[in-house]
Formats: sequence, structure tokens, C-alpha cells
Amino acid sequence: MDHSEVNKRLDKLAIGSVQSNDVDVIEEDDQTEDTPVQRSYATILTEEDIQVRMESDIQRLSDRTSLSIAEATLLLSHYSWDFKESKNKWRDDAKSVRECVGLLELDSPSDDKEAFVCGVCIKSQPPENIASVSCGHRICTYCWTSHINKIINEKPAAQWFIWLKCPASCSASIGRDMIESFASDEEKSKYYQYLLRSYVDHRETMKWYPAGGSCCAIDLTPYSGNSDVSCLHLLRFCWNCREEAHSPLDCKTAAKWLAINASGNQNPNWVFENTVPCPQCKRRIEENQNCSLKMKCLPCNYDFCWHCHGDWTEHGEGTGGDLYTCKSDAASSDQLWNMAESAAARYREYYGNWDSYESLINIAKAKLQKLDTDIQTLSNTQLENVSQLKFILEAELQIIECTRVLKWTSAYGYYLREDDKLEKLNFLTQTQVDAMILLDKLEDCLKTLPLFVNPKRLPENNFKDFRNTLTDLTSITRKHYEELVKDLENGLAHVVSAASIRSQIAYNGEASGSGSNHDD
Repeated sequence: MDHSEVNKRLDKLAIGSVQSNDVDVIEEDDQTEDTPVQRSYATILTEEDIQVRMESDIQRLSDRTSLSIAEATLLLSHYSWDFKESKNKWRDDAKSVRECVGLLELDSPSDDKEAFVCGVCIKSQPPENIASVSCGHRICTYCWTSHINKIINEKPAAQWFIWLKCPASCSASIGRDMIESFASDEEKSKYYQYLLRSYVDHRETMKWYPAGGSCCAIDLTPYSGNSDVSCLHLLRFCWNCREEAHSPLDCKTAAKWLAINASGNQNPNWVFENTVPCPQCKRRIEENQNCSLKMKCLPCNYDFCWHCHGDWTEHGEGTGGDLYTCKSDAASSDQLWNMAESAAARYREYYGNWDSYESLINIAKAKLQKLDTDIQTLSNTQLENVSQLKFILEAELQIIECTRVLKWTSAYGYYLREDDKLEKLNFLTQTQVDAMILLDKLEDCLKTLPLFVNPKRLPENNFKDFRNTLTDLTSITRKHYEELVKDLENGLAHVVSAASIRSQIAYNGEASGSGSNHDD
């Protein structure tokens, strides 16, 4: 069995699981509300598949409007590839649409076969060297080639349809027929690649496959909002932000974590020079881009001074100061450096856990590819169809997914609120340990797979026992991790802080004491 067949099996297994998250974007330290799990199906589209869909829409519009393929392409691209809007706009007011899109109409096209003067270079040209778009301006082939290739090479792709107009300074648009006739092969390729990208980017249920060098797209029908999607090559990504799937973190917090990873925050020098700790919640935040001293900590909504870390209401504009000066004594350099070193060390700890889980994911993916040979052998020795052995792939895929969740719980712990961090962090740590134990059991069971490659080693019934055990462990592990994600997305609301308990005990004691005095 070649790798392509295995990849097809993996695709069928991996595609289709979509877990919907809360659509609202929330603040950095807040976790999303718990929402029901929804299921949709993702379809992998190759570049050829996208081309077929795009050309089908173009042909449909051409049939409905009697426009040429080139004109229908211009019309669809003008209305963001919305077939229904393009058709309705044309039906309601074709003349207005022609003016907007640049599809002009000639009253009486010339059939003269004599030599012409190019409207750009002002040189006499034979009829076969002259071409025009809907405006009828006669331009030589040399000027067309130079004009089209210059725009494609020098202008941003998003502006091509603005600039691809008749070079005789009129509003007539240049269609794909002219691109085909006069652009070089390299420019043609760029143009058609742009059409494909524009087609995908403007469709609500379609997005590009977020992997480097990929020419595939994901079509998700029906669209279910902000989602984690499993797709080709075992990549799991967030439909909303197109980054790696990051549940239980929301998109905003995940983006901040990835930005920290790329910024070198593990270096105390960087932390010392670019961040300050919030005096209230102790979270380090970056300096304002406008260089003012007034800092706002979004997690706790506290305003303070970058220089002295004092409450802004005590020395800001209302007290005679301004946004750019501070007369208070700032904390010593040694104090600030120690705080920066502590923050950097804390980040390194969480990032170390993150990186360890990432390594485990890569190992699991390598094992999944190795199952190619094992599944083929089992299909022969255990007299099973390949489709009947998908429970093995499901187990390994579940290991990958669970390890991904554990990786993002490292970032989750880093962003826990200061006011209840200790209790929730302790709970999270124990939860990670429990989740890892369950995952280890699933991995240990899967490690016994080689024993069944040779059917003479074990009785026949043992493979059935192996199937039942592995299937049960996969199901149990999946449910456990789904509950874990729900709890974390809900902000570990069920974990009550010790401070809250002490406060409640004190309040109850005071209430009880007041009641006793009243009775006396």
C-alpha cells in the first residue's frame, strides 16, 4: 500500500470534526462561555477543484447574462464573487453595472482594414497588430504587452482590477481574454493565481488551508462560526483566525501567546526594556505605542504610571501632571530588574511545557505515518478490511489531539488571573496530571499493536480484545478531554478561591455573632 492510499484514509478520518467555540472576542484573561458542541463537515479542495468551481460560477453568470467569459469574470470579481448579487445587479440595471465594472458599449465598431495609429505610442500599425477592449481604442500589441505586464509586476494584486484599464486613459476594463493574449507566461500565472485567491477569500464557507506552501482550501458547509477544523495532513486549525487550533484559549489570547513566543520574552533584558508589571494584578504589559506614561492594564482595567507605577488618578492630568512627565520617585533599577527576571523565568517555565508537548505531537504524527505498514499487515493477517481497522488510526489521532490540548493548557495557565491564580493553577496542574495518565493508558494499549502483526504469536480472540480495549480507551479519553476543554473555556468557574472561602466564613461568622448579640 503506497502513502497516497494511507493519506486518503487519514483524510477521511480526520476531516469532518468541527467543534464550535463562542463567536464573541473577549478580553485576554476571560475564558469563553461553555457552548454546545456542533458538528459540520470539511471538504479539501485542491487548486484544480477551486478552478472548477470558479469557472462553473463564471459560466453560469455568462449563460444568465449573455456576457462573454471574460466579461462575466470581471463582473463576478467586481461584486466579490457573489453570484446572486452579480446576477441581480445586472438584471436590475445593466447599463449602470457596465459603467461600474468598465464594460463599455460601442455604438458602431469599426471594420476598417487599413493601417491604424496606436493610441499610446502614436505609431502606424497594421490591423493584425492592433487590439482594443470595450472602449474601442486602438492599441498596438507591443503597448498592450508592456501595459499589462507592468501593472501585474508593479502594482499590488488587490489593485490589479483598478489599474487594468485601457492604456488610452479611459475606464474600460481589461479582461482575462486580453491577459491571455498579451501577458507573459509568468504574468498569466500570477493573474490566475490571484483570481483563485480572490475567489476563496470572498467566500464565507471557504478558507485557504493554513500550511506553508499549500495550494489547498477548506470548504466548510454549513458554516458554523469560530471553529476548530481537522483537515488534510493531520493539521487542526481554527476556522476563525486560521492559526493552529488553540482551544481552550480564545483567539485573542492565543494570538498574544504566539506573539510572546516570537518576541523573545524569555530574555529578561527584553522584558526589562519593553514591559512593566501592573501594580494591581502583577501582569506585565508592553509600553504604549504613543510613548505616554499613562498605562492601562486590560486584564484588571487599572490605570497607572509607566515610570513610577503609581495610581494614575493620584498624579495624572487631574493633579497638575501630564501624559509625558512624572515627578514621583520610580522603583529602583534593581527592583525592576528582579521583577523582569521573575517574569521571564515564569514565561520560560510555561513555554518549556508547551515545547515539550509540541515534541510529543511530532512523535505521535511520525507514529501515525508508520501505521501504514502495520495496517496493511493486519489487514492480511487478521482477515480484516482496511476500513475495519480505522479504530487504530482514531486512537493515534486522539493522542495527537489530546496532546495538542495539553500544549495549549500551558498557555492557559500562563494567563490565569492573579486574584484566583493559586487555586485554579493548582487545580489545572492536577487536571493535567490526570489527563496525562489517561493518555498514557491509551498509548500503552496502542504499543501492543506489533504483537498482532504475526497471528501465530497470540490467540485469535486476543485481537478482538485489543480492538475492544483500544476503542473503549479512545472513547473515554475523548470524552475526558472534551470535558476538560469545556471546564477551561468556562474559566474553571467551579473552582472557588481560598480567599473567597475565607471571606464567606468570616461573613457568616460575623452574621452569626450579630444574631447572637441580638438574641441576648
